[in-house]
Amino acid sequence: MGRLGSGVKSMGDAMTKVCHATGQEKFESWSRSRRRRRACALISGMSLVAAGVLGGAPAASGVAPASDGGAVGTAVGLPTSYTPPPRADLSGMTWQAAFKRLNDKMFREYAFTEWKGIQWQRLYLKYQPRIARAQATNDRVAYYLAIREYTHELRDGHVGFTDDPAIFEQLVGGGFGLILTKLDDGAVVATWIKPGGPAARAGIRVGARVVSWGGEGIDAAMKSTSTVLAPQQPTDARTRYEQLRFLVRGPVRSQRVVSFLNPQQVRASTVRLTAVDDHMETLIMTDAESIFKTSGWPKKMVEYRLVAGNIGYVRINAEIDLPPDVPGDHTPTLQQFRMAITGFNKAKVAGVIVDVRSNSGGSDQMVADFMASFYPRTAFYEYQSYIVPTTRKFQLWVIDEVTGEYVRPGQGIVIKPGIPHYNGPVVALVNNGCVSSGEGVAMGIKRLPQGKVVGFTGTNGSFGMVGAAALMPGGFMVGWPFGQSLDRNKVVQLDSRLGQGGVLPTNVVPMTWPNAINTARGQDVVLAHGVQVLRQK
Repeated sequence: MGRLGSGVKSMGDAMTKVCHATGQEKFESWSRSRRRRRACALISGMSLVAAGVLGGAPAASGVAPASDGGAVGTAVGLPTSYTPPPRADLSGMTWQAAFKRLNDKMFREYAFTEWKGIQWQRLYLKYQPRIARAQATNDRVAYYLAIREYTHELRDGHVGFTDDPAIFEQLVGGGFGLILTKLDDGAVVATWIKPGGPAARAGIRVGARVVSWGGEGIDAAMKSTSTVLAPQQPTDARTRYEQLRFLVRGPVRSQRVVSFLNPQQVRASTVRLTAVDDHMETLIMTDAESIFKTSGWPKKMVEYRLVAGNIGYVRINAEIDLPPDVPGDHTPTLQQFRMAITGFNKAKVAGVIVDVRSNSGGSDQMVADFMASFYPRTAFYEYQSYIVPTTRKFQLWVIDEVTGEYVRPGQGIVIKPGIPHYNGPVVALVNNGCVSSGEGVAMGIKRLPQGKVVGFTGTNGSFGMVGAAALMPGGFMVGWPFGQSLDRNKVVQLDSRLGQGGVLPTNVVPMTWPNAINTARGQDVVLAHGVQVLRQK
């Protein structure tokens, strides 16, 4: 879910009811929702949805004053207004002409060109011949894959491209009946075997160590696995995860030669597996995206309870309010969070766990308001820096979350202590599905002297403001961020580059065999580890 550029953090303008609409309907709805803050969007490269939902929050946090540090937004010469990039309808063009226009538009509007070292002319020359060949042969699949691979070059969870279920079914609709996990010691093991599936019939058991796949050693097989149909992979950790997800996929009836050692087996066995139509079962089971992509709207944006006797546990699904037309608890999200903290204080808990795994993002002001319950003094949160397409320079603005207008040029968002307040230890639980403003929660907790972050991996590494978009021929829509989040020194924060980014755990949960198999069996190993961290002296 990201921040909408007019302004949200995530891949799209926000969650909308047009998830399954046509490309044109999505585009029109997306265009109507321009004046929105950081509402929900999905982080997956597999699904790009437009939206127009925003979650307002009482202004407990405040705004940082304009600095005099030479960047855009200094006290002298402040801009007077900002107009976000217009969305483009390129659907009536040829594939080649639309791609040229898309590349030119992203060159002018993409917020992280310099940060990530994107060379737009190189990308255009790399993919233009593939687009030309696809157009000449009317090969829609080749066209789709070329555009999708092009967007994946940016390694940004806020860069999205519409899914095409038919293409997914054609290329990865077959499964081999197993899920693989790579342990910290380098072993790749089967953590789930489908009863009666291809792997089970071939004698592969849970705990089997897979040593080769498709005629290659397992590490080489992973590296050669295409992740173009996977969600965006801002970090190397996410790429490795997606390689294992798609390694065990292929066209229905495709075959793979696999060598493995079952537990207590000394010599490897080699079998041939044939993929069957499993309705994308293993991809669904291992989907590490935000909650809105994997589960849809929750009944409550905030869930809380006591765990392990005297520890407060609060899960935040997104930093927005539940829309009025969605069934569930419509108590404002910030109020729900404050109710949780109030209850924890009354219970005199020994610590608080804030679970932002698969958090979809939303409002950064709401994040700052959450943090008001933990911070003893005023602290800087972020500057929001937006690109001006005509000059490719940046300006600092704050979004008015009621009107969606860009206001307070040169200023940023700060955290101010608020009520209710909790002074004890705090742990954030994270995974790579925590994206955008959800990452801000983890960042805020990690900066606390009493704060820790726990997870197998860090967060997604996609923290910009989204909203720029183009509708392509065939009804496909591409979206991208046109705003950055900057720290107090006006340096990009959290967004990935060179395969690194996001909020990394202070306490990494080791991927051992017991942790891997217990996770596969549905046990919450990360939560248990968070409890252990809180109880450490």
